[in-house]
Amino acid sequence: MSYSRVTNGGVTAHERAGIARFTGEKNNSMVRSLVLAIALAGLAAASVWSILVGWADYSARQLTVAGTERALALTPWQAAYYVQLAALISDDDPRRASEALQRAVALDPYDSVSWIELGLRVEADGHSAAAEPYFLRAAEVDKEYLPKWTLANYYFRRDEESKFWFWAKAAAQMLYGDPLPLFRLSGKVVEDGNLIDRLEIRRPDIQAAYLTYLLSQNRLDLIGPATYRLLDQGRQSDVPLLLTACDRLMDAKLVNEALEVWNRLAKARLIPYAPLDPGAEKILTNDSFLPTPAVQGFAWRLSTVDGISASREETPSGLRLTFSGAQPENCEPLFRILPVRENTAYEFTALYRTAGIQPDTGLGWRVTDMAGGLIMGAPESLASEGGAQAKVRFIAPSGCHLVRIALAYRRALGTTRIEGSIVLREAGLQRTAQFPEKLPGRVM
Repeated sequence: MSYSRVTNGGVTAHERAGIARFTGEKNNSMVRSLVLAIALAGLAAASVWSILVGWADYSARQLTVAGTERALALTPWQAAYYVQLAALISDDDPRRASEALQRAVALDPYDSVSWIELGLRVEADGHSAAAEPYFLRAAEVDKEYLPKWTLANYYFRRDEESKFWFWAKAAAQMLYGDPLPLFRLSGKVVEDGNLIDRLEIRRPDIQAAYLTYLLSQNRLDLIGPATYRLLDQGRQSDVPLLLTACDRLMDAKLVNEALEVWNRLAKARLIPYAPLDPGAEKILTNDSFLPTPAVQGFAWRLSTVDGISASREETPSGLRLTFSGAQPENCEPLFRILPVRENTAYEFTALYRTAGIQPDTGLGWRVTDMAGGLIMGAPESLASEGGAQAKVRFIAPSGCHLVRIALAYRRALGTTRIEGSIVLREAGLQRTAQFPEKLPGRVM
């Protein structure tokens, strides 16, 4: 008898394969069911977690003590909620607020703000020395500006000058935003105009801010180092600030210092003007009246006067001032302040041409000292359709180091307000040995 299959324990190989397939399919089905169950459990847990965290966040955003406490009950591992609780209860329960902050830094040791707040609370309680480790810990975990600024203030309050400068310098390297608080605090320790070096400030914008600070404090006696540092850097963006410093020095009659700023800007070609030397024979030579953005310092300045407009003449170049007839009866649309030597005679000249302006109607040059006293004779009437050169002679009196030269309109009696224009070209100012025959009395 022959068999078509091989038996093994009464079960053929074919049967065994079928059994294996059935068993494997059953096991796979069980595994899939188990994985699905785990996944569903995970989703359920995640859903519960999401709801828990969301509800805690909702409670905390109410910014109330009760809401923050509910948030902590739901998520007690949230350091930020302890910080919020401390802020909410700080006035009513300082001890509990401190405990909340202690819990916050225990949960998040890198929370520098909480370390700082803890130090401030300890210091406010009269334990100044005990506050130091908290501030140092904040600086250890946070390398930004706030911890360093906090330590500088702390050592300032304790009159520990060497430590103050250490942390003030460290803060200066991380400055962002407004640097004036650091300048003010440092100035309470030492103010000698050398703060840029003392704090090792390298950023040009912060150096410029220091000059602004000194000007705001009216410390013209200290602005030299900061001013010269900006001049050395030669940044066009610093020109308005440097011209403001020049103006302030002129107002304070610190003429040499003002000239130093002006001349260094001019030599560096940061302003479209030539250097000025009051000791030279010629102070101005073929100077242009062209209006420029530099309307400070020793530049020509156009005043804003209703009824008078300014425009540029191209060929040859010059400045045109047009009077509409609606301008004030007394005004000075153009002026310039220039350095001179006391007890010295000068001659100011300017080429000009008028159109529509009659003689002796009130338009002329006017020279005064900085106190407003007239130091010239009767002004020459400016009226020439064909063009002419105006000449004004004057003597800078004793103590006078700056003069104000202005194109002035003073309506003459019996005339109407002028309507027309004047074109100005090539101003000059030079010393002269020929003194005016008659010196004017002081006119205010």
